[in-house]
Amino acid sequence: MMLAAIIAASLISTEEHPLQPKIDRVLATKQEIQPTGLTRADYLKVVAGQVRALRKYQTPDGNLPDPVNPRTQFSAPCYAHSVATLATSGVDTDPQLLESGMRAMDFSLNVLTQGLSFPTGHQDFYIYPVMLALEQFEKVAPKERLAGWRKQLAAVDPKKTYHAYGGHVNNWTLVNAGGEFLRGADPAYVERALKIQQWHMTPLGLYLEHGAPFAYDGFSRYFLTGMLRRGLQNDFYRDACWKGAWTSLMIQSPFGEMPTGYRSAQHIWNEAELANVYEIYAAEYAKAGRKAEAGAFKRGARLALASLRQWIRPDGSGYIVKNRFPIEAQHGYEGYSIHVNYNMLACSMLCAAWLYADDSVEEKPAPADVGGFVIRIPEFEMIVANAAGSYVQYMTKGNGNYNPAGLIRVHLREGQPQLGYSDGILRGAPVEAGPFEVLEESPQQVRFKCGETVTLNVRGVTVTTKPPVCFPMLVFNGQEETTVTLGDRSATLELCGRGIRFEVVSPSAVTLRRSGQRVAHRNGTVEALIVESNGQEVVYSLTPIKKESAR
Repeated sequence: MMLAAIIAASLISTEEHPLQPKIDRVLATKQEIQPTGLTRADYLKVVAGQVRALRKYQTPDGNLPDPVNPRTQFSAPCYAHSVATLATSGVDTDPQLLESGMRAMDFSLNVLTQGLSFPTGHQDFYIYPVMLALEQFEKVAPKERLAGWRKQLAAVDPKKTYHAYGGHVNNWTLVNAGGEFLRGADPAYVERALKIQQWHMTPLGLYLEHGAPFAYDGFSRYFLTGMLRRGLQNDFYRDACWKGAWTSLMIQSPFGEMPTGYRSAQHIWNEAELANVYEIYAAEYAKAGRKAEAGAFKRGARLALASLRQWIRPDGSGYIVKNRFPIEAQHGYEGYSIHVNYNMLACSMLCAAWLYADDSVEEKPAPADVGGFVIRIPEFEMIVANAAGSYVQYMTKGNGNYNPAGLIRVHLREGQPQLGYSDGILRGAPVEAGPFEVLEESPQQVRFKCGETVTLNVRGVTVTTKPPVCFPMLVFNGQEETTVTLGDRSATLELCGRGIRFEVVSPSAVTLRRSGQRVAHRNGTVEALIVESNGQEVVYSLTPIKKESAR
């Protein structure tokens, strides 16, 4: 049993990217950036803290059930991968910790050999981190333990093990196919699984499944890009994943975040998967001698890591959703969001990012820093725009209970990203998405129209819209209350040393009032700021507030 080797074949496509003119303008910039100061070692600092915090939940058989939700998903193989990486890297060589990682590996291999009889049905997610863990354990585990694991791996039968065997319509097929590629036992199955998944890839290289969640675009490309990096010879996926890497880099926010949208949004593993993909392409472009591209991807990876690092709890584990509620509240969780499981998933992804990261690549300006573009992604019903550190997401069509049509996210580089539009649950008058039109596109300012007119520049964001306006104010993040100051024509929101200012530009006669009703939101609880204008069109602006004590 041999893990697919990391080979030298290029992942860079020879095609022209659909966004090439916008990419070229970003790469040509001479803009100065403030380096993040992060290095390859910072990936494993997060992992070490998580492992120390979550190790206490391990049971004698090696499993890691959750203290709040007792369901077992796939925390054990991700824990095994994390512990093995900490041991081989020299970050944590404690023999007792290593033994706990090997027990998690024992449990994981037992799950794979149980096949479809495993009760929670997540064995599809075991094989990929198991194979990555095996690679690291080969350097530190006893030979007899390794021999036993290899014997169990040789007995895995995909047809009898995976729920998504051969024909599943979502990302699960890629998850198990990625592990099977690394296992190398059934190339015909891998080829068949990859072929039936091709229809998910959009012209911009994003993976599309029901509801268009960006989280599962990145999740799917995490496995595909890992396969390519380890020698998968497939021109279709080489080109598609290369396109997707650039597209996702272009739509990353100035805070390093993946765009929000539909299910599993704003989970911290979203940024972990981006960091892994960006590190791979940073190394690929560095190998090709293309420093601007390599530096842009390196910058994207470190911005993603910097974002994730802000969501670490005092005990070292993560807030798996971007709020600060205790884990018992499960606030903003999906039905399948489980604290231990999703934190360990993020750790496994960070271990993979660490493996591929090259610290010799210098950070260069990334699209998130530079802006100057409007990008429409029709399959995701999404418009993303960025200019001089001001960033928006605008949905051309709502997707049910998650996101309405219209403005759903505003990130202002010097502001607080969760305070205002962050997921888009409150609206006033229904937004009718009219014809999409780019009105201006330069590094200094962009403007577009799609039902509303949105302008972005270094000062912030200005919106022209029909009344009434309901601006979502985050008033509680699970730990701290937002300071809200209401004036005649404006409101300021401040939290953790940063803030935003909402101000009505026109008409002159308006009334601002707070709704007084708090509504649950992924980031905490929100309250609507309502603008009444006697039926007149409203122009309002959003600008950042920064204080020295910002964290």
